[in-house]
Amino acid sequence: MRTVVPTGLLLIGLVGCTNDPIYLPSPQGIEAGGTDAMGERVEGRASIQIPVNLETTKDMTDRNRRQALIDPAAIIPYIAVDDLEVSVEWTIKNNDVAMPGNARIQLNGANQFFEYDPALVVLSADDEAPPSPSLGGDIPLDIPAGGTLSGVFREDELREASIDLDMITRANVNPFRATLVIDKNKTEFAEMSPLMYDMDGEPLPQTATGLIFPRETFAQMLRIDLVFKPDRPMVLEYTVRVRDVRGEIVHDLAMAAFTDPVGMTELQPFTPVPFAVAPPVPMPPAN
Repeated sequence: MRTVVPTGLLLIGLVGCTNDPIYLPSPQGIEAGGTDAMGERVEGRASIQIPVNLETTKDMTDRNRRQALIDPAAIIPYIAVDDLEVSVEWTIKNNDVAMPGNARIQLNGANQFFEYDPALVVLSADDEAPPSPSLGGDIPLDIPAGGTLSGVFREDELREASIDLDMITRANVNPFRATLVIDKNKTEFAEMSPLMYDMDGEPLPQTATGLIFPRETFAQMLRIDLVFKPDRPMVLEYTVRVRDVRGEIVHDLAMAAFTDPVGMTELQPFTPVPFAVAPPVPMPPAN
């Protein structure tokens, strides 16, 4: 794991060439790991949305031209995978100076179409079944007493998470299949039939519907959601790093655009639909 540059050094500059990263630091650390009234550990949640410019008439015309060449049901997004390269640098501080601890960072997010929260996706009626997977992270991390640990969700991991998010939400791909298979280099994916279950609540085989999503339709994740789960009081600080590969996508004011009166009018509206899967309803037995 690579060391994170201290937050104070990550200045928000103007957007330069496509090789110049834009840094979007968290407004404050995520504090978690205390206990609630029931004695349960409290997790922390935070999100950072990438500030993107309104789509230009030129970009819209080009997108509509390309859309006319493929199945209209496979919608080309305003910002596709490969238009941006995104990574997340993070540092965990263990506030317990006497005892080492353990923490997990769960990565989820949203594109222009859908947002994914595994807590809203119920894939089994069995209370003992494993929970729905996150799009990334969620592995145990050891933090020394009073110490820190730094790391990064790399660009290729965020690219993978973006594609998995799109496959799960727009193509009905089972979240376990999407997150367990490496998809970052896919050139297309197929829409699957909706998940159905047998009388025991087990998922039935899915079949392809015939709708194909080529890579130019893969939607880029535009909001990064982090869930911080430490086993004792800790603080997570993080910074989203963006490279504007296509150019002129990220607003010049970076995060300040969300509070600047003029900047706010120049941002693309962002209203993803929460993706949810209800507890499975078994198929009735065949007559």
